[in-house]
Amino acid sequence: MSNSERQDRALAYRYRFGTAEFDEARFELTVGGLRVDLERRPLDVLALLLHHAGELVTKDELLQTVWGGRATVENVLANAVTKLRKGIGEANAERILTHARLGYRLTGPVERIAVGRHFANSLNLAAGHSVPLRENFILERQLAGTSGSEVWLARHAKTGEKRVYKFSPDGDRLTHLKREATLSRVLRQGLGDRQDIARVIDWNFETPPFFLECEYGGQNLAEWAETGGQLVALAPEDRLGLARQAINAVVAAHEVGVLHKDLKPSNFLVSARRDGTWQIRIADFGSASLVDAASLGELGITPLGLTLDGGQSSSSALGTPLYIAPEIIAGANPTVRSDVFSLGVLLYQILAGDIRRPMASGWEHDISDPLLQEDIAVATSGDPERRTPSAALLAERLRTLDERRAKQEDREASERAAALMQRQLDDMKARWPWVVATLAVFVMGFGISLWLASDANVARQRAEIQAARAEATGAFLSDLLINADPHMSGASGVVTVHEALDRAAGGIADRFASDPVTETSIRMEAGAIYAGLADYTGAAEHLERAAILSGSMYGAGDARTLEARYRYAEALANASRYDEAAEVLAAADKDATGRLEETPHLSFIAAQARGRLYLLRAEIAPAASALEEALQLASRVAPDDARTPYRLRMDLSQCYSRLGRHDEAVALLEDLQAPKYAQMGVSAASRASASLYLGAALLFAARYDEAEPALKTSIKQLTAVFGEDSPQVMEAYSSLGNLYATSGRWEEAQPVIAAVRVKMCALHGDTHLTCMMATGNEGVIGFQLGRIDEAIAKIGAARDAFEQALGPQSPAVHVLGYYLAMAELEAGQLESAVRHSHGLAAASLESGSPGEQWAERVDGLKGRILIARGQCDQGMSMLAEAIAVMERGGAQEWILKPYRTAAVQGCG
Repeated sequence: MSNSERQDRALAYRYRFGTAEFDEARFELTVGGLRVDLERRPLDVLALLLHHAGELVTKDELLQTVWGGRATVENVLANAVTKLRKGIGEANAERILTHARLGYRLTGPVERIAVGRHFANSLNLAAGHSVPLRENFILERQLAGTSGSEVWLARHAKTGEKRVYKFSPDGDRLTHLKREATLSRVLRQGLGDRQDIARVIDWNFETPPFFLECEYGGQNLAEWAETGGQLVALAPEDRLGLARQAINAVVAAHEVGVLHKDLKPSNFLVSARRDGTWQIRIADFGSASLVDAASLGELGITPLGLTLDGGQSSSSALGTPLYIAPEIIAGANPTVRSDVFSLGVLLYQILAGDIRRPMASGWEHDISDPLLQEDIAVATSGDPERRTPSAALLAERLRTLDERRAKQEDREASERAAALMQRQLDDMKARWPWVVATLAVFVMGFGISLWLASDANVARQRAEIQAARAEATGAFLSDLLINADPHMSGASGVVTVHEALDRAAGGIADRFASDPVTETSIRMEAGAIYAGLADYTGAAEHLERAAILSGSMYGAGDARTLEARYRYAEALANASRYDEAAEVLAAADKDATGRLEETPHLSFIAAQARGRLYLLRAEIAPAASALEEALQLASRVAPDDARTPYRLRMDLSQCYSRLGRHDEAVALLEDLQAPKYAQMGVSAASRASASLYLGAALLFAARYDEAEPALKTSIKQLTAVFGEDSPQVMEAYSSLGNLYATSGRWEEAQPVIAAVRVKMCALHGDTHLTCMMATGNEGVIGFQLGRIDEAIAKIGAARDAFEQALGPQSPAVHVLGYYLAMAELEAGQLESAVRHSHGLAAASLESGSPGEQWAERVDGLKGRILIARGQCDQGMSMLAEAIAVMERGGAQEWILKPYRTAAVQGCG
């Protein structure tokens, strides 16, 4: 470098270009008069481009100057330029030209004004000297230092009180000091004095050397751990307590909107308490940021060191690599989950007793507790969407470790007991199959609901019905016993409940031909048993006959007839015969005018049937209203019956999930897992179904790390109750496949959903909606795996089936229509894609597949269609905006990928 060049670089300049201004001395960027915070690297790139304005600056020069020639992550230069362009604004960004494979050049006029000289990076501080401007405090030893800052421990000359001073010798680190001072006030005002957050006592930002004056919180965690082996000497429960302190401190910071962004052992301090235990404190918020900078105004705090970046951009270098979340290295903005990643690594190191040990393959061998292994694994997941979503949840999991361990032991004990019981039942079935089948039917037969009367006349009717039902049930069970006996003609060695029921039900018409009252009662019983076996077609057949018989005897408006009709409507809805169910329900409502108000039990049955139909037709809001009404009435008409409200709450939870009321859905279903319900008579089948619904609710709430084990648990429970090929187990596998798909784990999802489709279609037929939904799901997975022709065929068939059955406004039609249009675009079938994308509504898509940024995805789809039609500028603009919004919203990579690919391909 020539003398003139060296002299030029010693000077600091203020550059002006377009609406942007960059002060090299203060290293501050403003656009339109407003300060913009950017990471150091993009600003270093800007400084070099400005110094060589009009010249091509090669990639090698940039990497050598800005990154010191060190090996770094792929595309780091491109990421820095992208952030720089975003920071200086669209109009100014056009002046940074990319020269493919060579480098970058800043074009256009640049005004340059000398504003001073670069300061030397040395304070010449020494032990024994007084702290500048704090004469009573004597420097004792240097704790840390770089070319941009020095950290010293000082002691009061008279009292001996220790304090820590962070110096910025030349102003380069002044923004960091100001940021820490500001955030210290935020933490203090939002949380009060806390022992687990190191306090900033005072500061000097007026004259160099600038500094922060902080309380002394002890040795940093890394030094303390290695001093006499103090960490490894702690008992495991004490190490866990230390880790919990560190995590709780971060939880508190997050509660007031402060992201630390540089969590590592050197930023935690450890000191001894009077009782001999250890106190841990979090320190050094110089790299931190506020999630909502607007909160400063509410607290009356001047935003020193915090500028107009919307709280998104990082304000420091990346930090210590071991503790940096992968998405941050890749260029994503810091979030609560990136802090959680750092905490997960720290948790592992503290529990392992080695604060310098990296998380390498096989780290699980250092942690003996399986639950803690799980907590660490989820907290340090490379995919932020699958990571523990908050420090608070991580703290809660550690706090409830004993309770979770007890529950796990209970589950394992229950699974062992269930396996033993299953072996015993298998043994009994091999010897006395007809006894097992008969007992099962007997229990279900007496599980029917009883209805209450509101006047003397109805009470007499009820007494007559119950007497007739008792007699009919005895006769019907006799038939079941006979037909379940394997020694009967035509019987096999093992007779299932369903087979025995079919044989007994086949003789109802002949057996009770002269006794329509008893036949009506027994048809109601048979309908209830068929429904319990999930054979809704069989249930509808018997309930229809019961309604006809009752109507001929008592009239269409009689309470007994109306009960049969409402139950018939519910069975039709469960059998996916929605139009018929709606007609039966409407006719029953018309004939029930005036009766529902005076007969609470009938009102309950009507509300339950209505809620079930609305739910299955995906009319979620009216479904929730009807089910809430039914739940309220259930406590009146059958206060001692725990089973009916249990099933209603399961249905209601589905409504809450699809309405976006995820916390309510999960809370409802978590309550249904309580052991008390088994003691209250709720069957193992219902409780197993509730575990499935809980897994699905967690999936809808995007709590994937919790949903997966819940769904796998439900599969075990449902298999034990219903058998491995049952519709209930297939529904659980379908939810598990959807979890894999929603998480972008398509290779795992494909075999699960394919198996579900085969079994559901074999069970219900190729045109049944459960078969078609599995077909559509398989098509969506095929699209994601690049099997476009297969995807179009399967998604198209499923979409048409749902439109025919439920109408064009069905959420399933919208979700399948979206994926069909995307697949058709890939196949070049533009007009079909236009047709299937028409009318897509974000609300319907959200109801069908919650939490996936549907409005932006639809906009992106429309942008792609415009591009395909040749409306390039409009389409690219719409596509770019959709991508930007999805990125800000943290959309998963698999969602963004097709849009980003389209944006890169452009209009060529």
